[in-house]
Amino acid sequence: MSHRLWAVMASLVLAPSLFAQEPTGGQEQKERSPEEERAVALGVVQVTAQRRKEDVQRIPLAVTALTEIDFENRQIRRLDDLQAQVPNIIIQPNTGTTTGAKIFLRGVGADDSLFTNDPAVAIYIDDVYIPRQTGALFALYDLERIEVLRGPQGTLYGRNATGGAIRFVTRKPGGPETLVVDGLVGNFGRADARLSWSKDLSENWFLQFATLTRNRDGYMRDVSFNRKVNDEEVHAARVSVLGRLDERTTVTISADMVRERSGPAYPTGVIRSPIPRPPGPGGQPRPPRPVNDPDRNYYTLETDLAAGKNDLDQAGLSVVAETVFSPELEWRNILAWRSLDNLLFGDFDGTAQRRLHIFQDQSQYQWSYESQLNGSGERINWVLGLFRFVESNEQPTRQDVFVTGPTNLIAQDTSAWALFGQATWQATERLSLTGGLRQSYEHKKLFIDSVRPNGTPNFQVNRDRKWWHLSWRAAADYRFTDEIFGYASAATGFKSGGFNGRGTAPNLVTTVDEEEVLSYEVGLKSVLLDGRLRLNLNYYRNRYDDLQLTAINEQGLFVLINAADTRIQGYELEFSALPLDNLRLYGMLGTIDAKYVRFSEVNRPIFEGRKLKQAPELTYSLGFDLSYPLGAGQISLSAQHQFTDEHYHNVANSEIIKSRPFRLTNARLAYESADRRWAVALVGRNLTDTEYFTGAFDIDGLDIANAYMNVPRQYGVEFKYFFW
Repeated sequence: MSHRLWAVMASLVLAPSLFAQEPTGGQEQKERSPEEERAVALGVVQVTAQRRKEDVQRIPLAVTALTEIDFENRQIRRLDDLQAQVPNIIIQPNTGTTTGAKIFLRGVGADDSLFTNDPAVAIYIDDVYIPRQTGALFALYDLERIEVLRGPQGTLYGRNATGGAIRFVTRKPGGPETLVVDGLVGNFGRADARLSWSKDLSENWFLQFATLTRNRDGYMRDVSFNRKVNDEEVHAARVSVLGRLDERTTVTISADMVRERSGPAYPTGVIRSPIPRPPGPGGQPRPPRPVNDPDRNYYTLETDLAAGKNDLDQAGLSVVAETVFSPELEWRNILAWRSLDNLLFGDFDGTAQRRLHIFQDQSQYQWSYESQLNGSGERINWVLGLFRFVESNEQPTRQDVFVTGPTNLIAQDTSAWALFGQATWQATERLSLTGGLRQSYEHKKLFIDSVRPNGTPNFQVNRDRKWWHLSWRAAADYRFTDEIFGYASAATGFKSGGFNGRGTAPNLVTTVDEEEVLSYEVGLKSVLLDGRLRLNLNYYRNRYDDLQLTAINEQGLFVLINAADTRIQGYELEFSALPLDNLRLYGMLGTIDAKYVRFSEVNRPIFEGRKLKQAPELTYSLGFDLSYPLGAGQISLSAQHQFTDEHYHNVANSEIIKSRPFRLTNARLAYESADRRWAVALVGRNLTDTEYFTGAFDIDGLDIANAYMNVPRQYGVEFKYFFW
């Protein structure tokens, strides 16, 4: 694979004739001025991945940056739509929810939404940290761009970023005054609408307001109650006000809210023929696992739960102050509050009996503060920062395994802080060196009060642990030419330890150790052929100590454990090209080679010989955007094809619920008026109507083998109108 990837890169670099502009239709092509040549080139994408504005092609990080035009052409309307855009990423709805986010990046992530299990891929909205998977599958609106930082981000982002980080950068107040509405109607009762409004309140104060609604009927049929399930209903809004306090200081106040009233996600049975079981104790024969998909249709299901719940309410408020003391020194402060409430009651067994129901009523509150001091000199850029985070969670939780189970009131308080710094020194005209440190501290307190169904006490647990960690990063980058940029880096990351909050007895409420990673990466970034070809390739190698994973035991109970040490390596490639002025090609490829290593005697039977879950060995996508004048306006066609290799959904590597390789194709045909006031488009997703699992359970002891299904073929009409 490595030889093939390097050969692909070399062929593209050494074959400029592929992108030469030939005269067409027997007409001579007019010679362009340098300004016209730059206008049709791919352009420069500015990111703030290193806490300052920089060209994404000139930073020693693997970063995928997507802008507003990408969101439109590639139909990126929700966080999980990034799966076709970013190498080696898996984003799916979390088990039993519609807007909980299960994110795995380079084979590392989390798939249990309980707050005692922290994610490994950090999410930020305008530098405000989002700590919970619940509600994190955000619908996208009013964004300037998304930045996906691949690999451990232990220095500048630090907290729970051992897999990577995803940054949402919203549109800021102070731009052109606009009012725009767009929407989508389609099959499955799809009805979406978004509005964005920018307004100058005065000479120094500016407003940005946006809102959306997403609605879709269920796409699976519950034969037990003759109804459609797995519907979607989400409403959200955001308002920001920016004020210029003086010539040096601006302040931005933002508030947002999300209200979801979707139903819970119901799974479907996946066993279509009896499956033999291995002999029991003493060689006693065991009956085969029974069929639970008799009609051989993944989009029908059985359940005994007539009234599930998946209600979500979350809100946030942030204040960002920026002071520019001089062109060389800037101070930025981010103060934020957020809250979340989620009532979930779902059937997780996929049968018409009560084998596994889960109830939880989460209430979460957080506040955070981050201070960043950015400076630059003749040959150095640097940032110093302070991060403070406080979070409180509590929820009654109940797992009904055949009968009503005890109710556990689970509460956890988290206090974290960090000091960090990073500097880049331009050693020579072409060579730069980067170094960074982050000192992190985490303190978690867990309390569980368990009560039996008859109201009598069951057990109580108190846990109190602290963790310290010093992360570092070292990188070197070299400009071989003005077009080709290379880098090499070594970095560490840290994810604090925690507790198995779903434990059903004091001895099962275990403590897991912190997760640590040592990462190496080398890469090349290139912008060739007068800006018409952007080609990036990198190799990564990560070594995780005490990787944290969620598993399900034979009794259907979730457990949080430290895996054996893990080695993960692979290649990633991204490209974007303009072979013609009106044709853009783009694509990505990612590989993952993951192995468990250095087993303990306890872990050996669990992990030896098995593969990481949610870690497909190969993913890739190819797409194009083509536009052409038509009448008084312009017609455009965009399409993208995506491949995801087979991968497992559980630690046990169950073949019954393994995702087979699948391919998806999306397309969009649009017409835009000459004055760009309005546009209409025909859109289609999953045009080949491919079926695949987005999540799954296999619990032999409970006779459960079920999966959550993707949405089938979707099609509809988009519209957009600019009032001004």
